[in-house]
Amino acid sequence: MCWPRNSLSRSTGVAALRFIPLLLAVLAVSSPASADILVGVAGPMSGPNAVFGKQMAAGVEAAITVVNAGGGINGEPLRSVVVDDACDTRRAFDVSQDLARQDVRVVVGHFCSGATIAAAKTYLEAGILAITPSATLPAVTDQQNWNVVRLASRDDAQADVAAARILKDDAAAKVAIISDGTPSMRSIVERLKGRLSNGVEQVIKPGTTNFTDVVTAVKAAGSTVVYFALTATDAGNLAKALREENVAAQFYGPDLLLNEVYWQKAEDAGEGTRVTFGVDPLTLANKFKVEQVLTGDAGTEGATLPSFAAVEVFAAAAKAAGVNNGRAMADWIKGGNTISTLLGTLQFDSRGDLVTQHFDWYRWSAAQFAEDPQP
Repeated sequence: MCWPRNSLSRSTGVAALRFIPLLLAVLAVSSPASADILVGVAGPMSGPNAVFGKQMAAGVEAAITVVNAGGGINGEPLRSVVVDDACDTRRAFDVSQDLARQDVRVVVGHFCSGATIAAAKTYLEAGILAITPSATLPAVTDQQNWNVVRLASRDDAQADVAAARILKDDAAAKVAIISDGTPSMRSIVERLKGRLSNGVEQVIKPGTTNFTDVVTAVKAAGSTVVYFALTATDAGNLAKALREENVAAQFYGPDLLLNEVYWQKAEDAGEGTRVTFGVDPLTLANKFKVEQVLTGDAGTEGATLPSFAAVEVFAAAAKAAGVNNGRAMADWIKGGNTISTLLGTLQFDSRGDLVTQHFDWYRWSAAQFAEDPQP
């Protein structure tokens, strides 16, 4: 006896249709899925610093595109998770908790130093590597948390650059260091004093308008150099007061003085003031590579290139030490390994700071500032 052709055909088709969903379900369970590796991006996506947050996000997205095009990390793609801290310490802590819950493998951020410090403990407890593209306060890495790495040069490293320039300009310089005593300035002052045997510090109250005592002290010491570890406003006012009392010393200062407020307060007294400022990342970058990987609206300003490089640092560490082991990745980065990035070959010390700190010199003249390379 044989089955009618139509009956056999129909029953077999129905059975097959019923079997397909079951087969798909079995395959879904038995086949390992390729999970995205989450990259947190934490910065000011709103508020007065929002432009920098957008630069961070653009740099990270561009880097992720390149890494994924090359096979991701061991075949697994990267995907970003962007959060907004508005450069506020409380919000930074809150969003760090959110990123930890999402099980990100790395955080590129935060942008501001205070926010970076506020979030660092959360990432430490969660075993998450954090790479800040921009935070400059020494405390960011001086806390020596194993998980923090930074791509920006430290504020106090300006002291090393300043000491070298001062002594090159005048080997016998008598230096008066004028500080407002704030934590950020103290770090520069202490480092500068350690490198200048002839450096004497005077401390003024922030916002003061009476400079009689400090001007008298500078004149009595016969200072040939004055270093302003002050805000642009205080430094400008003091520069004017010194020149009015015929103090002919050469003026130097940190990056805070590269602000038009300094000249507005100092006026002609600011002429010739030399100021250190972090090197523009674009001057360090491989220009050809930048043109290839940063397209569309990504741009090359501010935090874009360092954020791109942060993803490259993470990718190198993940491939070398394992993407699921934050401590191993951090140890590899801080272990003296050289890492090829958009910003050139980078190397980090045991604290997580760049081995080579990059600063340029600028000089105020006729209400304008321009680069002032060492002779």
